[in-house]
Amino acid sequence: MRVLVLVFVSMVVVGVMAFRSQWDQDRKPTTPYEDAGKSLPVLTALAQEHVTFLRVQDWCRAYSDDRERRANRLEGTCTIKDGYKLFDDASEKRFVELQRTLEELPYSVNWITIEYGPSGDMRTADLSIDTVNPFRRDSLVYDPGYTLSADIPGGIVSHRIDADWYYLWEDWN
Repeated sequence: MRVLVLVFVSMVVVGVMAFRSQWDQDRKPTTPYEDAGKSLPVLTALAQEHVTFLRVQDWCRAYSDDRERRANRLEGTCTIKDGYKLFDDASEKRFVELQRTLEELPYSVNWITIEYGPSGDMRTADLSIDTVNPFRRDSLVYDPGYTLSADIPGGIVSHRIDADWYYLWEDWN
């Protein structure tokens, strides 16, 4: 019996060590996303629909545009802002159409936010990249003419991709 307990405890310790090693590796910034520019046609298509927010996670589906804010759940962790209503048949159909637009992205995303300038043109966009680690956020930011903020070691790292795009890594832990 003692041997079985010892074997079990040893397996748990090895598993924890392996997980911790992978966890530490995941906390480091990844290689910036050099194909960010390939996302612009998708953002342009969403901008033509006047989308300001689109979330496509399994636990939360939501969108906001110039007409309405709709979601499958109304918790603030899902919708980020107030004023959302639950999907009805028409808004569920619209969400599916918007979500289908994302199939052309070179990366899988959790959500996209788009801000518009005074003339109604897209000014900035933030694509929250789907990562395995829940305490880390990788984003591609479209912001023509941007100025990078200073990094916060171990917390926020930004990397220039080109004149219109930068990569942002945030550790939420």
